[in-house]
Amino acid sequence: MLNKLWRRHQNANQLPSDPASSRLAAKNVSVSQPRLKTITLDLDRGIHLSPFDSGRARLEIYRFLRDQVPVLNAVIWTWVRLCAARYDFQIVGARSAEQEDAVRSVLYDLDQRVYRNGLLKRGGFRELLLQFFESLFTDGAVCGELQLSPSRRQVDRFLLADMKTIVIEPEGENYRLYQEDDTRRSALNPDTIFYYGLGAQPGSVSGRSLLAAIPFVARIEQTLVSDMHRAMRSAGYHRIHVKVTRPEKRSDESDGDYFTRANNYFDDTVEMMRDFGPDKNPVTWDDVNIEYLGPGTRSSSASGWYLNHKSMIEDICSGTHLAPFMLGYAYGTTHNWAEFKYELVQRQVVTVQNAAASLLNWIANVELALRGIPAEVQYRFENRAHIGLTERAQAEKIQIENIVTKLNNKLITQEDAANQIARMA
Repeated sequence: MLNKLWRRHQNANQLPSDPASSRLAAKNVSVSQPRLKTITLDLDRGIHLSPFDSGRARLEIYRFLRDQVPVLNAVIWTWVRLCAARYDFQIVGARSAEQEDAVRSVLYDLDQRVYRNGLLKRGGFRELLLQFFESLFTDGAVCGELQLSPSRRQVDRFLLADMKTIVIEPEGENYRLYQEDDTRRSALNPDTIFYYGLGAQPGSVSGRSLLAAIPFVARIEQTLVSDMHRAMRSAGYHRIHVKVTRPEKRSDESDGDYFTRANNYFDDTVEMMRDFGPDKNPVTWDDVNIEYLGPGTRSSSASGWYLNHKSMIEDICSGTHLAPFMLGYAYGTTHNWAEFKYELVQRQVVTVQNAAASLLNWIANVELALRGIPAEVQYRFENRAHIGLTERAQAEKIQIENIVTKLNNKLITQEDAANQIARMA
């Protein structure tokens, strides 16, 4: 299945892109301002990849890898849960305590309806964030539409799109988003659409999947696992060699009878070995010899496979910006080195969370504006971990004591001291 998807991806990349024909086709298709919907596409039809399209065949490969390869499933799962941390908001511009209470009440109501699913008994921003980061890391981008109620007095919900249906095309110095299925292409309203591409660049704004760097290595790793399974499933051996000594010919036996008896004996031995499971033992005369074919010792064979598989796992983890120990692989890392790697990952998490925070800010502030409340909110994520709490507390204590000493010696003013302490928060 993976090889089939891979060949389809390669063939799709070889198809030429013709911007002129794309613009001509766009003129002949009716354009409206739709609401996003989920569409199931048939990937066996012709696939046309423009330079600004993430490519349906490519997304199918990424989703297949995420769902079928354990280490990649753990990668996406870990990144999503790391980024979808606890969050809170800060009210800005409120004129009174009553107005702050009104903001909290409005946002609580918004959280109950902004992202709902009839099959789920929960929803809101927390479920939205999980789907947001799942699409971002797997498909490389997120696209959704903010939909208002019929009265236009409040936000009705935020609907995420299936990225396989989203196409980006250049339009002068800007870009235009379309949603297409087998029958039509529809232009999306830029005023109600939120789009964010992971690792977007000036020449490629569509974004880049977290799995983009590792399909080739993942194929090698999975082939290695498959070969190990096929080679080691026979009672723990790589391969065995069965030697059957030819029976002696009796003096009163013709050549034909001898050949028939020898062949039948050989065939019976072969059938016995074919039916020889891990829980069975062979019973033969001393004319059957079973040898083990492989390295000198089984431990050296297992060690060689382990080292090869370890290098593949490390390449995959490197391509997905995670350390092996965060996915359950223990390679003897020290405690301090693990803390350092986790700190690096947390810094990367903060950069990705900025996009999610901007989405939450946009939705919440639109709701407040529609309700006529002259205030705004700013969402922020809580990423403080329990690792290194003692060290951080000791460092903060030293910093505060240093600020107090400077203040007592009149080296800084009270305002400077307050600003320095505020920056520590």
